Amino acid sequence: MSFFKKLLGNTENHKEEKSFEIENLIDSYRKIPGMTATRIQNLSICLYAGFKPTNSLPTELETQIRPAIEIAKRLHAIKAIVLWLMVPPENLPDEVILNFTERNQLEDYIAEDEKLILESPRNDEEARNLIGWKFENAWPLAWYFGYKEPDFTGEMMTGVQMQEILNDHACPLDENIEDWIKKRDVIPEEKLRKKEDMFYCIHNAVRSAQMGRKTVPENFDPIANGGVIHERRHALTWMLSNGVSWDDTDLST
Repeated sequence: MSFFKKLLGNTENHKEEKSFEIENLIDSYRKIPGMTATRIQNLSICLYAGFKPTNSLPTELETQIRPAIEIAKRLHAIKAIVLWLMVPPENLPDEVILNFTERNQLEDYIAEDEKLILESPRNDEEARNLIGWKFENAWPLAWYFGYKEPDFTGEMMTGVQMQEILNDHACPLDENIEDWIKKRDVIPEEKLRKKEDMFYCIHNAVRSAQMGRKTVPENFDPIANGGVIHERRHALTWMLSNGVSWDDTDLST
């Protein structure tokens, strides 16, 4: 047998052993009181991807989806602050963004730190350096209205992706969000709950890795990539936290 065949055989054997180990873990999880089919499926996805969340996370959480108009307004609050910082005023005057914000009553959906952005110069470099995290918040919100499903690789969104959301999956600045939302199909609540539960599990693995445990894939940075997971989970959990403000969203793991 050649060296390469031996190497290939060893690799395949390792994969089979790992799969066998994961399936044994999943079988043991099924015996845990209160374990749900959704959690089992999400834990399986996590384990095969290299994430190792604890198997003792609560499965029955009292959550309630908030109205679609609120989800839309949060998405467009982010749109407003992104445009404020990323588009020069000569191409997009201040009053266009501010009028859009006021006309659609977005003030209650702008986080406290974001309100300062709309009071800052349009070329504030410090604020621009932080705006990427808002992209991550926007992805799950846009997904609710038809954008592609957010992944859990931990890689940050590209500028092209954010442009897709702003141009193709958000209300134009000269229109009203309440009219825009009538033309959008939203994802089923069950699908949203399943996705939020998966990010809840992955976020737990990230938090453990940030404390030094080996609970994330080998090339996954617990801080940088973990921050992406945190921000996407924030949006998903907020969507299922009716009556709770953005800043007060429970992100415990």
